[in-house]
Amino acid sequence: MRPRHSAVAVLTAFTLVVSAGQAFAVDGNLPGGTGISVAITTPADGTVLPPGPVTVTGTASIGQGQPVANTSITYVLDVSGSTSAGVAAGCGGDQNGDGAPNQILDCEVAAARALNAQAVGLGTVAQVGAAVFGSAGATADVAPAAGDQLTTTPGADTNANGTRDVEEVLASANNNPGGLGLFTARAPGSGSTNFADGITKSTTVATASTTPRKLVVFLSDGMNNGPAIAGPLGAVPADLDYFTFAVGTGSSCGSGANTLQQIADATGGTCTNVPDVAQLPAILPGVISSTLTALTLRVDGGAPIAVTSTTPALPQNGPAAVTYTVDTPALAAGTHELCVTAAGTDGGGNGDVTDCTTITVNAPPVVTPGGPYAGQEGTGVSLAGTVTDPDGPGLTTAWSIAPASGVDPGATCAFGDATQQNTTVTCTDDGVYTVTLTANDGVNAPVAQNATLTLTNVAPAVTITAPATGVTVTRGTPVAFTAPFTDIATNDTHTCTVDFADGTPVVAGTVSQAPGSGTCSTSHAFTALGVHNVLVTITDDDGAAATATVKVVTYLRGEAFALAATGLITVAKTPHATCPPNQDKTTATLTVLGLATVQALHADCTLDPVTGTTTANATVDGATLLGGAITISMIESHCTSGASGITGSSTVGTINGTPIGSGSGSLGIPGVAQVFYNETTTTPSGQLVQNAVRVRTLLGQEIILSGCRLG
Repeated sequence: MRPRHSAVAVLTAFTLVVSAGQAFAVDGNLPGGTGISVAITTPADGTVLPPGPVTVTGTASIGQGQPVANTSITYVLDVSGSTSAGVAAGCGGDQNGDGAPNQILDCEVAAARALNAQAVGLGTVAQVGAAVFGSAGATADVAPAAGDQLTTTPGADTNANGTRDVEEVLASANNNPGGLGLFTARAPGSGSTNFADGITKSTTVATASTTPRKLVVFLSDGMNNGPAIAGPLGAVPADLDYFTFAVGTGSSCGSGANTLQQIADATGGTCTNVPDVAQLPAILPGVISSTLTALTLRVDGGAPIAVTSTTPALPQNGPAAVTYTVDTPALAAGTHELCVTAAGTDGGGNGDVTDCTTITVNAPPVVTPGGPYAGQEGTGVSLAGTVTDPDGPGLTTAWSIAPASGVDPGATCAFGDATQQNTTVTCTDDGVYTVTLTANDGVNAPVAQNATLTLTNVAPAVTITAPATGVTVTRGTPVAFTAPFTDIATNDTHTCTVDFADGTPVVAGTVSQAPGSGTCSTSHAFTALGVHNVLVTITDDDGAAATATVKVVTYLRGEAFALAATGLITVAKTPHATCPPNQDKTTATLTVLGLATVQALHADCTLDPVTGTTTANATVDGATLLGGAITISMIESHCTSGASGITGSSTVGTINGTPIGSGSGSLGIPGVAQVFYNETTTTPSGQLVQNAVRVRTLLGQEIILSGCRLG
């Protein structure tokens, strides 16, 4: 048994297909000359893709490309007497014009003509010939030119009568007496069925063709009753295939010697039983028909993967075209060759064409953000991430940040350069943040990795610009306080309190603030005397605080004088010392005619700016009043105010010789005056009044010796 010819299609051309991705179709031809084509549309050659499955799409076709006319067909008709049997369904009436329609021979003629029309349409058949057999075999003259022409082209109509030459010859076949009428009459006789001579004559016709592929279509409605066929079969060349057809119920492919099956097996063809003769014209063209049978994908030359998703579904009889899609297994990084093979068959056998594309699978970047990171709010924190991407093709990196926990609304962050792997980030508030380093190579999905950034709170800083430290102010005078502050965390808000250190409650100051800075202000009138270390506290919204102090010294104004008089005679306070500023004054002797003569008058007043202590003193060694009616010695007064309190005291040596001391009281000078000594009083406004001696005459004249005042 000789195997039927089967070969991979020979690629004959590369044809540009205008489609997405500018794919190029690989065109070829099956052994019978039918065009077959396959193209990978996506991915295009050189495409760079991420790891994972790759979807391959494309097109395939059969019978649509340029055919190769590399086949010849020899039509062999059985003209034995049995072919005169009727066919109920018929095959188009009287095909051979013998006046006897719808015979088996009419169906043979109709089938051979249908096959020839197929040959013309497909363009894969270059030459045709014909032969008949009955009692003997005979070759056909298939052209009207002079001489015996064994071959012609399937579409030739050299006599221009509108009928193809070979089909005219086939239509001239007859089974009474058995032979051909055109173009040269043949009369092999119809008395028996001689397979052997039919093989010999058809081999003669077929070998007259010059094509590389030679087919014989051998029809018979009976069984061989002539000589044995082994000898003629042995003379059949290797490039000649017999396709035999058992026509009608009186024939069969059979088995063993001298059968139609033996003819097919010996020459590499096939045998087909056609019990319904009317079907023969539909079946015979299948000898040279084509089918797109399968598509397969290979990755890097591996095992084929069946392509099952096609539109329309396979198989498809030609001419036909399909689109396909198929996924590869997951592909690792590297270069991969993807090949799609389209397989088909035609009258010459099986074949295929393959299109390949080479892609690069690109590994995603490897991102390491570093961390965890820690720092302070408002201060740049260094970030040290790394990104590796050995296969490119391009790489961009970017840092981003988002609050995670403990971050106040409104907080913002800024990077030194967010596109650099090593950079800094500064945030306006403390808390825990998520920093993300993202890398994008332009092929894979962006790769992002996170790290934590924990920022601690930073206390604000505060100073006091008003009042100046150590300022001295009188009791009850409002003092304005101004305390500017700063905070490197520009998202923080602040409150302030002021402790005046004078026994009054701590108060909240008024805060005026902008991001990163502000001012605390308030005002206070001190009632307590002495030194007050005023404490200003600025607290941010996270509880961190800063303080500043300023020293305020509260005091009372003071004065002292040795002599003063009002009434009929007025004497200004003499000598008169006030403070601040500090003063110290002395008058040796003072005589006021008709009123007083006073010796060694002295007054001084001092304020200690460090402690806020005010001291006023006045002394008189001696005085004679009202023309000698009253004499007084050793007169002095003292006034002191400060943190320990406000005090006044005085002493008098003698009045008209009577010892007095420091006790307070008064004595009368009959008919002259009332003398008060060591008086200490406080006015409704809070002023301390200290008089060592106050004389009130009956006429309303008043004289004061050695007095001091505070407030």
